[in-house]
Amino acid sequence: MSRFFATQQFGPKMDVNQEPRFLEQVKLFYNEAANMTGIDEQYLNLIKACQTVVRFNIPLRRDNGTLETITCYRA
Repeated sequence: MSRFFATQQFGPKMDVNQEPRFLEQVKLFYNEAANMTGIDEQYLNLIKACQTVVRFNIPLRRDNGTLETITCYRA
């Protein structure tokens, strides 16, 4: 087991497609990367603190003329 961040006891929260939700994916990727850095845990905790996630929609007009809305996220 890694020295720093362990996965949640019950695993990440899943969406309707049984995939980790966006913020859960960010946490999983962060934890994996943090375990490889050798940076002191107190500094990693400062970096890890995320207070907001920005969500926005982009309308796309497909080649066949249909309109589709894509949801985008930025942490």
